[in-house]
Amino acid sequence: MSTLLFFAVGKAQQSVDSDSAKRTSVATDELLNDMMFESFRLYSEGDFQGSLKNNLATIKLAEESNNLEIAHESYSYLGYDYLILEDTVKALEAFEKSYYYARETRDSRQIANAYTDFAAVYVQDSATYEKGLHYFKNAFTIYHTLNDSSGLHGSYYDYAKVLLARGEKKEFNEVVDSLMNYSSYSDLNPGYKARSYSLKAQSYLLRGDVDRALQNLNIALELGEESHSNIILEEIYRIYATALESKQDYKMAYAMMVKYDSIFNINQKDRSYSESRKIAAKYEIAQVQEDLSQAQLEKDLEQEKVQNRTIINYILIGVILLGLGLIVFLYYISRRRKSYITALRTKNIQVEKAKLEAERLAKVKSNFFSTVSHELRTPLYGVIGLSSILLEKNKDKDNLQELQSLKFSADYLLALVNDVLHLNKIDSQNRLENHGDVFNLVDLIDNITSSFEYLRVQNNNELEVEYVQQPPHLVKGNSTVLSQILMNLIGNACKFTENGRILVRIASNATKDNHCDITFSVQDTGPGIAPDKVKQIFEEFAQGESKNITFQGTGLGLSIVKRLLRASGSEIHVESTLGKGSTFSFSMTYEVIEQESAKKLNMPLKVYDVSELKEKKILIVEDNQINQMVTKKILEKFEVQCDIAGNGKIAVEKVRDNSYDLVLMDIHMPVMNGIESTKEIRKFSKVPILALTAVELEEMREQIYNSGMNDIIVKPYDIKHFQQAILRGIHLDWREKLDVQET
Repeated sequence: MSTLLFFAVGKAQQSVDSDSAKRTSVATDELLNDMMFESFRLYSEGDFQGSLKNNLATIKLAEESNNLEIAHESYSYLGYDYLILEDTVKALEAFEKSYYYARETRDSRQIANAYTDFAAVYVQDSATYEKGLHYFKNAFTIYHTLNDSSGLHGSYYDYAKVLLARGEKKEFNEVVDSLMNYSSYSDLNPGYKARSYSLKAQSYLLRGDVDRALQNLNIALELGEESHSNIILEEIYRIYATALESKQDYKMAYAMMVKYDSIFNINQKDRSYSESRKIAAKYEIAQVQEDLSQAQLEKDLEQEKVQNRTIINYILIGVILLGLGLIVFLYYISRRRKSYITALRTKNIQVEKAKLEAERLAKVKSNFFSTVSHELRTPLYGVIGLSSILLEKNKDKDNLQELQSLKFSADYLLALVNDVLHLNKIDSQNRLENHGDVFNLVDLIDNITSSFEYLRVQNNNELEVEYVQQPPHLVKGNSTVLSQILMNLIGNACKFTENGRILVRIASNATKDNHCDITFSVQDTGPGIAPDKVKQIFEEFAQGESKNITFQGTGLGLSIVKRLLRASGSEIHVESTLGKGSTFSFSMTYEVIEQESAKKLNMPLKVYDVSELKEKKILIVEDNQINQMVTKKILEKFEVQCDIAGNGKIAVEKVRDNSYDLVLMDIHMPVMNGIESTKEIRKFSKVPILALTAVELEEMREQIYNSGMNDIIVKPYDIKHFQQAILRGIHLDWREKLDVQET
């Protein structure tokens, strides 16, 4: 309770130092100040009942005279009265009112005082200890701003006492050092100074510096005797005796203990008397509160009787009317219920049928697109592969243009197939999976824009990139989705703009939790879009008007953009003026990645030398003879020895009878498919097996890897990626992984 007493005494000194608010009446203000000091006197003498009654009277007069400062101080004193009487709930209620009036005064010092009040309550309980420290630190901030030495001294003292009691030595020593910076304050009471030096001595004792502890105790003892406070002297003598004992000066330690016992006995009598008065006060206050509650209850009951007479009459009338209405309503409901039940049953049957039909159609659609994916990509693989081989072998310039046209048409057809399949895949998912790859945003934008160099030159356009705010160096998110969106938007702008300018603008805004919102916009100076056509351009196979009659496209680009953004939780915005151009914009959120974290997340794949393929022996398992020829010719170009198997069963026999460096396994084949064949091979061989397939990858990925295959190559493929995938498979990495899995 000595800590609580220090709070109350410190607040009396602060009220004297603080600037007074405007007064409505000099006489009233003088009376309120007298009542405040009377509360302090009663509290100091242990007359807690008298202090509480005086505080209640002061609060009433302060509120009536609108003296916000006195109201704040009185509620604060009242809170400490309740703390002494161990009524924490009422103490907090009083401190809340004190804080309210402190804020009304707009006086920062008063607000800081209120924070120390809250701290006094919350630090007493370990469950709310952190909350108490929070209020202490808020008070420190305000006192430092005001350069309030007295406030800082009191708050640091109380904070240090709490830390000492909890045994937090390191932080205690730091706070005591801060406390001593304000202990030389000229107007500070000798008792406060004595307590400060006493804490400083304890700090030195904790550090093992007994000599300095004794120096501070001598100062504390001198100030304590000047303050005439037995409570302070009791504490100093006890610490002094402990310090002397640690120095093995037992004679002086004994002398100090004698003084300590003497003052302790005197103080014990005062404490016993104070405790008795506190118990009596608690009992008397409880009686007063009970009497007040009883009187209020009787008053409320009397008022309630008067109100009830009128209310009962209205209730009776209402009940009668309600009863009549209810009878009519129930009669009406009973007639309607049968018709509703019949209609509901019919609707439920219809809904169930519609649900089953929708599920059947969705399954049919999924199977259709899966089949289409394989049946279209398989011949395209042959066309693109053969055209590429013919272009490499061609020496006749007269046929070069025809071969390039053939290759372009095949690539265009593949792009159309991929767009249609991609659109179906987006529609079948509610949200896109976030693969969480880490990438350099600036490098990604540069790579995308550089891929349009040919189209830019062809249409005589300028293509520029502008960073409004410099984006993070590395971000984590779905880079594939972002690339698809930007490729479609920039490609759309380049195709529809001639002799103009395309501007790609990127604006980055940091958000909480190490994330950033990035806004992308693509602006062109093309023909623009009429207001009534804006919604139409996002429909499948819809194209805007263009003077460029050579323009080709599927009309799926903007539809894919819209659906990708919707599946990613974003949306596309369009601003367009006919004859001036259009701006497409959208926003995405990415996690910002530090450089060191990126090194762990972005481990680049090793690039192998293509010459390592020479003399390697590879089995090509493929039922389509044209695709057999294409794959074989591509591999033989690198001096690879190729063997052919027309189905999975033949592949099993060939692997059993021969030694291969790698197997390229098609998925859909007659007799035995690639999945079954791989499972059979894995029973006796660890040869690396790569799936070479034209099926939709997401549908088969899990089955492919579960069968024992090591990697997947989707047809048609990029030849460089094809080479590296084969080289990674040939090296021992995969075999080592297989050994670990089997172990």
